[in-house]
Amino acid sequence: MKNKVLFVGDINVDIILGGLVSEPVPDKEVSCTGYAVTPGSSAFITAAAYSLLGGNSSMAGLAGQDPNGKFMLSALKEFGIGTKHVEITTKVSTGVTVNLIKDSVRTQITYPGTIAAFSGKLLNKVALREYTHIHFSGAYQQTKFRPKITGLLKTARKLGLTTSMDPQWDMTEKWEHMKEWLPLFTYFFVNEAEAGSITKTASPEKAFAKLLKMTACPVLKLGKKGAMGLSDGKIVKVNPFSVKVKDTTGAGDNFAAGFLFATFERKMNMQDALRFGNSAGARSCMFTGGVGAKSTYKDIIKFMEGKR
Repeated sequence: MKNKVLFVGDINVDIILGGLVSEPVPDKEVSCTGYAVTPGSSAFITAAAYSLLGGNSSMAGLAGQDPNGKFMLSALKEFGIGTKHVEITTKVSTGVTVNLIKDSVRTQITYPGTIAAFSGKLLNKVALREYTHIHFSGAYQQTKFRPKITGLLKTARKLGLTTSMDPQWDMTEKWEHMKEWLPLFTYFFVNEAEAGSITKTASPEKAFAKLLKMTACPVLKLGKKGAMGLSDGKIVKVNPFSVKVKDTTGAGDNFAAGFLFATFERKMNMQDALRFGNSAGARSCMFTGGVGAKSTYKDIIKFMEGKR
């Protein structure tokens, strides 16, 4: 039976300002060479990437009844993502993230809106039974939903579902609830900065070793340094792919989607799944926006063959 994955989390529009001529300067205007408005949010980008690869994805989140919300709902349908558990509200506007990109460095500014207001009221034992895997994204902008995640993880475990999370950055660096969640994950996706902040360590290797004591299978997204995972009790590392970077928006989300697809749908081992995820993340950087690459399974295979 084909795996059915529910992606839970943020829904927002991405405004991308690329090619900044300088870093932002207080009280002064800075120009850029590129501009785009694209479907955004970690959860949406991961769900879309998983669907494009050939997986069965649905989403749970909150969109406003406004132009940005309609834009996102249209995008969900365009990318073949199930919307049964997407809520609509008139009380708050759809979230917006502005991405400021200079060279390969990206700065994000987010208006949370519906992201913070999402409550997950449609998610219960009956709803979770429809899926084989639950992936949580961007928990630290989801102030209303975040306290409910522990209960949902426990319910998922009782139902025999696998689970994963890509938490994104916690601006407070307190990582509230993280100690409760870590023992309940099947996979835990985290980048180098997040891993260091969570574990209070200075290197990916030390962070990984510490995470291994807290969660079943941490997966470190290390960008230009590759990726790291665990297989049969041994640490597995894969090298990065070199590409001409256009936009890094959603690279980590494409990595997570690629890894999950490779693991669930193609039954790849850890090393191959990490390499496939790395390829999906690297290829996404060659396009504008988190879903601009629109990578299919054949696209990723062709990309990897071209990098040998």
